[in-house]
Amino acid sequence: MASVCGKMKLQLTIGLALLAACCLTNAYQGDGQPGCKTQQEIDIGVFRDNWDATSFWKCETLNEPASKMRCPDEMGYMDSLKDCVIWDDWKWEKPAPPLSEVDQ
Repeated sequence: MASVCGKMKLQLTIGLALLAACCLTNAYQGDGQPGCKTQQEIDIGVFRDNWDATSFWKCETLNEPASKMRCPDEMGYMDSLKDCVIWDDWKWEKPAPPLSEVDQ
């Protein structure tokens, strides 16, 4: 019986590891800089920098790439709040692609 439980635990662990690997490979991996090509991006205004929790992107002009902005010291940017917060209140959020991309 112990051998069956051990095999089931191993199979569950392997299954969870494969699921996590699939999720990570399908996750958006860009820095999140929007191209500011839509009015919706201008209306929203600020977007998460996916590579730097202390920074965010700001769309101010249609068809002009966003500017990189920094949070004040001791703060991180939370996209769900569209604001910088103290680290005690900061929570990781899943990266998402911007509405439009910067032309390369």
